[in-house]
Amino acid sequence: AVIGALDHSAALEEQAGGPSADAMKKYTTTLRKAMHNTFRYGQGTRDMSGPEGLTTEQFVDKVADRLSRYLEGGDEVINNVVKPDPRFRRNFDVDEEAVKVMFSEYDTDQSGSISFDEFLVMTHKLGIAPKSIEKANEFKKDDERDSDAAATSGSA
Repeated sequence: AVIGALDHSAALEEQAGGPSADAMKKYTTTLRKAMHNTFRYGQGTRDMSGPEGLTTEQFVDKVADRLSRYLEGGDEVINNVVKPDPRFRRNFDVDEEAVKVMFSEYDTDQSGSISFDEFLVMTHKLGIAPKSIEKANEFKKDDERDSDAAATSGSA
């Protein structure tokens, strides 16, 4: 929100005859990139990354360092992009006991893992399995034939 406020303030200043907002826009865009990449590279704060995450002060230092390099025209290529554990998000409210029950329901051979075949059955039962394009087209043709037949019989 603060970054958006900086952009808005610069735009208002420009509308009032002040300097162009381009420099501020470049700064805030680069700041967003530095913050985003700091999280992407596994250097997020503890509230988002868990106990191994950085303190707020450490995070600010990392962002400041990265921002300085970006503003000086440097960029970085880091191949170890880290996806934060979603369990540390505030909106993560999964009932782990219910998940264990579901898991055991679909782990039909009780191996402790779900095979591809078990996964396939699970996604179908949960209604989240991707549909086969060929079958979807067959059903569409059947529906069209049924509609045509109903329209023909209704007009006789």
